[in-house]
This record gives sequence, structure tokens and C-alpha cells, in this order.
Amino acid sequence: YSAREKLYKIWDLVNYTELYQIEDREIQEIKISPGIMLLIYNRSPCGERVPLKILSIQDGEELQSFEHKLIASRKIDFIEQFNERLLVKQEGCNLQMVDVRYSSILEVPSTDFLTPTAFIFLYENQLFLTFRDHHVGVWNFRGELVTHFEDHVLWHPDCNTNNIFISSQQDTIISYCKSSQQGRRGGSSTTHGAIHVSDIFTGKCLARIATPPSWADGATHARFAEALADVTALYYSEETGEIITGNKDGLIYSWRN
Repeated sequence: YSAREKLYKIWDLVNYTELYQIEDREIQEIKISPGIMLLIYNRSPCGERVPLKILSIQDGEELQSFEHKLIASRKIDFIEQFNERLLVKQEGCNLQMVDVRYSSILEVPSTDFLTPTAFIFLYENQLFLTFRDHHVGVWNFRGELVTHFEDHVLWHPDCNTNNIFISSQQDTIISYCKSSQQGRRGGSSTTHGAIHVSDIFTGKCLARIATPPSWADGATHARFAEALADVTALYYSEETGEIITGNKDGLIYSWRN
């Protein structure tokens, strides 16, 4: 977005050429999905509608234009896009799953779906992850929570995607978590966490990298505690099987089985 020219520029990341421009001062936000983009406009003056447009990313052709009804007195918590589906939620209201192809709406009670701090969409599996208060949820587009993780309490209360890795098959999540004991207590009495590997479909914990007890081996405990303290980035190489982490001191660690 060019603030000076008040327009959006879309670029080809293969050859870095400009494809086209979008000039519209009423656009509030743009969401991207594979092959398409969603333009979210400012709410109508009465607050009861939000105009939306779906464009082809490749050439900017308008594929669909419509308005979504709102409750005028409630703020919008989020509007998210997953292919031809929209997730719309207003403060204190039910989650609405909108299928724009058929103009159908499925509602999920607000007591079941609390507003998350972040989403990750799993396009291959038609699922999405939500992050809220240290916890990860896996949802389908029937409004069902499909996975409960047995041991995957995130270290940070809000999602930090630098500390989360999703496998290319979108069936495994690797995260910087609280250790199992910290997760059960609900608190954090140490500065070091653990790396947990979990199955997205079953919720089972497949593996952990955690600090061994100090009474078992003091030197190993100290080395692991230093490496697992204040982790700020995490990556998994599916080619080599290595988990690579970095911390706030700028140190990088490689973990191998």
C-alpha cells in the first residue's frame, strides 16, 4: 500500500513486476487466499452493512461483490477469508461462517467460539487453527472443534507464529510450549519452556524436547535450560529432520533425534 499515492500495488513475486493497481480510498483491509483476494470496505454510515469484493489475484478481475449485514451497535472482531468462505464475528455475537457461493450462513454460538488472537488456515485439509490464551484449537467449516491437544500449551498467551511450525502435509504442529508440568499448573515458574510436537488430527503429543531434571545431570540440565530459555524463533527442516531454534540473545540451536 502506498500511503502517499493512496493506492494498492500488486506485484508478481516471480519476476517482481507490477501486475496492477487498486485505487479506492474506502478499502479498510485486504485479505489474501490462494488465487483470490478479499477487499473489506468501510462500514456503511448506518453501520448495518460492510461492503465486500472478491478479486482474482492474477489480474484483479472482480469475481463477486456483495454486502454482509451487521449489528450496527457492535464492533467487528474480525473478518477472515478461506477460499470462498468468510468467517465474520462481531463483539459478543455468534461466529458466522459465510459461504459466498451459495449465500448461506452457518452460526457457531459465541459461548463455543471465543474470539481468538490469530488464525492459521490449513488449506490442504479444509481446517483452521485458532490461538487464544496459550491454547490451540482445530476447527472445521461445520463449526466443530475437531481436536483437543493432550499436551500443547503455548509459552506465549497470544500467537507468535515465529514459534510455531506447521508441516507441509499440515498434519503436525511444532511449537514452543510450556513444559508438561508448567502446563498442568497453569503457570510459569521458570524462564525456559519446551518444544512439543503434536498430531493436528488426533491431538496426541508425538515428541518433546524438554530440560531434564537437575538431579539427573546438572551439566545437561544447565545446557538445555539455556537453549530453551526465551525462544523467539523455531523452524523444522523436513529434509534433514532438524529442529532449529533461536533465542533473544541471538543464539541458534540445532536439535536432532
